[in-house]
Order: sequence, then structure tokens, then C-alpha cells
Amino acid sequence: MKRIIKKYSMNEKFMIRFISLLTVGIILFTLVWFLSFYFLPDGFLKGKAVSSRIVGTEASNTLLAEWGKIVGYNLGAVCLLVLVNLILWFDLFPLGYVTVFGNLTLYSIFMGTNSFAISMPERMAPSFAIFARSGPYEMIGFLLVAAATYNQSRFALAKNSYRITSVPRLSLEQWIGLGFGIAIILLAAWREAIMIIAS
Repeated sequence: MKRIIKKYSMNEKFMIRFISLLTVGIILFTLVWFLSFYFLPDGFLKGKAVSSRIVGTEASNTLLAEWGKIVGYNLGAVCLLVLVNLILWFDLFPLGYVTVFGNLTLYSIFMGTNSFAISMPERMAPSFAIFARSGPYEMIGFLLVAAATYNQSRFALAKNSYRITSVPRLSLEQWIGLGFGIAIILLAAWREAIMIIAS
């Protein structure tokens, strides 16, 4: 099992890493969204998440201000992801992957229970209608960033110790993946801002 995890999570080819993360992400998101929609109460996490305290519970006065608020939060999450990616977990995968999947899990619970700071008119049942929202594209952006910075881990954790490792420069492929990831996050934030201001 460890060999399989490392084979795909630490693969030298960017697209293999990204598709592997995306596949796990889709399965995790769908499962948690389904469970939270059918088994958790409406507004289960409303007001309890850190995000609602940072971005607030009311829309900004202008589209640009709302977009800036969302972008600030999401780029902060990107910085956290890259920072956590500096730690390699038992030579299997960088811990940034856990950050991304944790974020994705939270989003799926928010979606299933309508726990957003600015709520939707009603809870959204699992369906392809999700692709009309910005969240899935934000998650794809985070997955791209995680896959692009996979080999930047400076600290490798072991059972009772850690070691400092050398870090290679990002390849052109990684820079492109990182750029695409951030671009998608920015565009998804614009889409989200439009939806919030229009509601």
C-alpha cells in the first residue's frame, strides 16, 4: 500500500500526480457531500468555521471588493498549503496534500449542510449542478498547487526524528502547474463574487 501511495503521490510526472490527487479528491468530495446532505442538519458548521470570521457574514458593497476579500482568503490558503508542503510525511507524501483534502472535506460539508457564511437559498443535493458553482474549480486550483510543489519538502519526518533534505528547483512543468492553479483560484473567486453580489 505504501509503495502505491508513493508511486502516485510522489510521481515525477506532474500530470500523474495531479490526476491521482484529483481522483482521490472527487471520491472524497462526493462521499462526504452525500453523507453530510443526508445525515447532518442544515447549517451544521455555520458560524463555526474560521473562514466566516475572516471574510465575514455579509457581502461587500462592490463586486471588486468582494472579489478582493475572497482572493485574499484563498491566497492565504495557498500560502498555508505551500508552507505545510515543506514537511514530508514518512517519505510517502508532503503534508500539503492533507491540507488540500481537509479543505475539500470542509467544502463538501459546507455544501451538503448549507453552512456557508452567506447561505444558499437551500441545500444542494449531490448533482452535476455543483459545476455551476465556483468551489470545485477552487479545489482544482489547490490540487494543482499541491501537485506543483510536491518536491519542496525541506523536513522529512521519520518515526522518532526528522531530517533536513535538499530541495530541487521547480521545473518548467511545475511552474506552469502552479501558475494555472493560481489563475483558476483567481477566476473562481471572481465567479463566486458575482454569485454573492447577485444573491
